Amino acid sequence: MKTFMNEDFLLDNEMARMLYHRFAEKQPIFDFHCHLSPQEIDENRAFYNLTQLWLAGDHYKWRLMRMAGINERLITGDAPDKDKFLAFASCLPGFIGNPVYQWAHLELQKYFSIHTPIGPESAGEIWERTSAQMADGHFCARDLIRSSGVEAVITTDDPSDDLHFHRKMRAEITDFRVLPCFRADNVIHLENAGFREYLGRLGTAAGLEICNLETLEDAVTKRLDFFVDNGAVAADMSVADFPQKGTRNQAAGALEKVLAGSVAEQEEIAAYQFELLAFIGESLARRGMIWQLHCGVIRNLNPVLYAKAGPDCGCDSVGNTIDIEHAAALLAQVEQSSGLPRTMVYTLNPGAYYPIATLLGDFAGKTRGRLQLGAAWWFLDHADGIREQLRLTALTGSLGFFNGMLTDSRSFVSYARHDYFRRVLCSVVGAWVENGLYPNDPALLGRLIENICYRNPKNYFQLEDREVTQ
Repeated sequence: MKTFMNEDFLLDNEMARMLYHRFAEKQPIFDFHCHLSPQEIDENRAFYNLTQLWLAGDHYKWRLMRMAGINERLITGDAPDKDKFLAFASCLPGFIGNPVYQWAHLELQKYFSIHTPIGPESAGEIWERTSAQMADGHFCARDLIRSSGVEAVITTDDPSDDLHFHRKMRAEITDFRVLPCFRADNVIHLENAGFREYLGRLGTAAGLEICNLETLEDAVTKRLDFFVDNGAVAADMSVADFPQKGTRNQAAGALEKVLAGSVAEQEEIAAYQFELLAFIGESLARRGMIWQLHCGVIRNLNPVLYAKAGPDCGCDSVGNTIDIEHAAALLAQVEQSSGLPRTMVYTLNPGAYYPIATLLGDFAGKTRGRLQLGAAWWFLDHADGIREQLRLTALTGSLGFFNGMLTDSRSFVSYARHDYFRRVLCSVVGAWVENGLYPNDPALLGRLIENICYRNPKNYFQLEDREVTQ
């Protein structure tokens, strides 16, 4: 019987153990997509207990607590911090096999050197031991990034953001980089409540009045250039599905209706979204930037919970498989106009893996791994989901060019998820080697593992100071 979550956790063959401990374990982290707060990094926010560090803003943990019937006051409400942690710990043993169970223990081990299983009996002791370790204030944002071996962090920032904290950090922090990312969701989704008010803020930031499609595109261009001037190398946007292509007149008409206080038809909304996605994709290509597209998620499905706790509270779900023909039309238009930028497409529905991966292969060329199926994302970033994404990436393209794991978190200790991913990666590759599907060549294997864990994403995001070798 194996020891509970020991140093060989998830490493289920001898080759996996060698690959992890020799090559993967100590690789730096390039965090190319996360939701960390630039303000908290700039101000070097300190955390003094596990509720502040773990539970504030973590909708993964909130979902588990709701499933256990815990009162919302102990989840997102005004209950004392200790009571919230004790409530979380009380229900955690019931979630055997859930990745949150495993991540919580990895974080406890990695950042506190505590190997005690979390449960109602141990919760008080764990609270006291961790609080004592955090009492002097050294569990702060920047130190947690440094101690995690993070070389660069790319946050998600609205186009109207003044990037004040990014500009400050650029001058102050020298041992790791914090870069903004142009998160364009609020520009694309004109069907959302408050869209007109948002365009007012965007226009103010761009220094112009947005009154039609042309002035909106001018505003997006100005803000994109501002982001580039402040270190941005990527843009990111999320859609439930890829919209159907319409006409530019339909897109302009949809915007004009919304600006006038009316409601656009679904076909007009789709035409608008397609037009803006294509415009941004072309703009990124001309600036040598990266396009990250997230699809297959439906958000804010529980109206009661959403009204109480707001967005990102844990009431989103896996969406339908995407319309691959609409996706193909979008990629084709950008390719014909400007050439596609380096593009990563993530999906929350694993049924879309094969269609997306093979579609991206249709547009390959120019540079190595230019278009990629993104890492197992959100509800898929557990061991089974990661294995499936790695397997599909290998079967339809090149695992050796893959950019590896993203954090996609608001927590400064979620870097344990990179360790989790690396263990799964080494187990998958190790099994292939042990089954004679790949050479047992330590030098070759070492380059493969190190590239996926670190060098590939750094090179892809053009922050690599040397060429990647295979």
